[in-house]
Amino acid sequence: MGELVRDLLSNRYLITPPAYFILSEHYKKNFTLAELVKFARAKSTFVIDETLAKEFLGVKGILLETFTKCPPKAPVENKGASISELPMEIGTSKGSDEISAQMTINGETTSELLETAEIQHQNSVQTEIMAETQEIPSEERTFISTGTPVKNTVSETISGEIMEEEPTIEGGQSFISTGTLGVEEYGNGNEENGVRVKAVYGDYGILVPLEGEEIPAEEKRAYSIYENFRIEPNESFEFIAKKIKAEYEIKFDVRKVKLKPPKAKDANGKEGEIIVKVYENYFKSRLKKLRRILRENPEVSGIVDIGKLSYINPEEEVTIIGLVSSKRETKKGFVFEVEDMSGVVKVFLGKDSEDYKKAFEVLPDSVVAFRGHYSKRGILFANKLYLPDVPLYKREKPPLEEKVYAVLISDIHVGSAKFCEKAFMKFLEWLNGNVESKEEEEIVSRIKYMIIAGDVVDGIGIYPGQYSELSIPDIFDQYEALANLLANVPEHITMFIGPGNHDAARPALPQPEFYREYAKPLYDLKNAVIISNPAVINLHGRDFLIVHGRGIEDV
Repeated sequence: MGELVRDLLSNRYLITPPAYFILSEHYKKNFTLAELVKFARAKSTFVIDETLAKEFLGVKGILLETFTKCPPKAPVENKGASISELPMEIGTSKGSDEISAQMTINGETTSELLETAEIQHQNSVQTEIMAETQEIPSEERTFISTGTPVKNTVSETISGEIMEEEPTIEGGQSFISTGTLGVEEYGNGNEENGVRVKAVYGDYGILVPLEGEEIPAEEKRAYSIYENFRIEPNESFEFIAKKIKAEYEIKFDVRKVKLKPPKAKDANGKEGEIIVKVYENYFKSRLKKLRRILRENPEVSGIVDIGKLSYINPEEEVTIIGLVSSKRETKKGFVFEVEDMSGVVKVFLGKDSEDYKKAFEVLPDSVVAFRGHYSKRGILFANKLYLPDVPLYKREKPPLEEKVYAVLISDIHVGSAKFCEKAFMKFLEWLNGNVESKEEEEIVSRIKYMIIAGDVVDGIGIYPGQYSELSIPDIFDQYEALANLLANVPEHITMFIGPGNHDAARPALPQPEFYREYAKPLYDLKNAVIISNPAVINLHGRDFLIVHGRGIEDV
């Protein structure tokens, strides 16, 4: 298998034999694999055929030379003449073991006659070989019109046997492409009697390697970014984190979530009932989770279910938590309709309230908390409005017995022309103990984890005009370049890597892990753990929520 074929296959591209013959002699001399792949991608194809190869060489300014380098001849007039009238000479060389690959007809080579016949588009003609050759029936076509060689019977016995002359394929060239008859070789490439080794073609006309050819278990792509970039850890630096045992747990990952879609009650049930049930479960889940977050706020106290408000003393302040089903602005304030699992109630928030401005942030179907007095008219007159937020006060956990640090980064965007290459390489050197102060030494020596929250590469086709801003225009090479860089992270540091909207992963949220066929080099890193987006990781008793944020695309 040729080098060009191997390189293209490793990058998921195919090439036809005619295109291979055209491009192989110019490969790595006049063009690189990256240029050819970029040209094929621009043509929206993964199969490089003869037409695309010629067009590519034309764009590169490479003159396409014919395989038969013969001086131009004047056109031959074949009015009423047949080849049988022209004497043919068959020469021999190297004794009786080799037949000359050149046939001469009236001073002109067979390759010249082939070009003349193709230009004039002549019909099939009768062939009669002179000098004791056998006459061929007129119904058969010649090798000039069909490209199929004619079996010539020679009366002169060579080595006591009658041999058949057939065009052989040698070095990727055939009789039709070169215009000359090849020499058959027997045995192990020697011109001697033996078993003939035939070329075997697979799908798309690609040569299949012989059994004796060594095939590596997994071929690397022809060109790789940062493959020679290596950082050796500072030998004089003491990494205390090496002695600390890794303690981590992935508490939430999208891949572990098992959904149980609702089932129809019976065969006669309506299809719409299932859809309604799905949305009902969705809003119940939202109310349950946000209600738990609001209850962590110490200011939200005295919580009562909406269905029990009628039993409350009107003079007593109460707090309700519910889902806003509607919102209406009046001259005196806002009127909300709030519901929970027990009932529905109307809530009025006046303009004189301190939290009146917060009402503009409340959207339909959001979960909020109101505090106020419930009247006998069935309306809750609220004076406080609470939105879900991070609690101001939280119970402190006891400190760790030994300090451990985690590095949090995101949006590396390897492959972009704006990728901060020098800064990232300096960061890797810093992790390997190349520090500039005692304070940095104390921190780096105790780094045990690194979390990367998405957009690790710039991707392909994420936004219009992105291709012109890429330094690595191939998604496979982007991930390989990233893996080559992250291979310099010390082995005692565990990396948690999740996807973002620029990565090769499902675009819809929540996002599972990277597609393995694209990001395989990341999966091969020994100290890397691939996570989803979002994910929750517990490190030494501390929870980390990893989410890659993205812009609101539908507003």
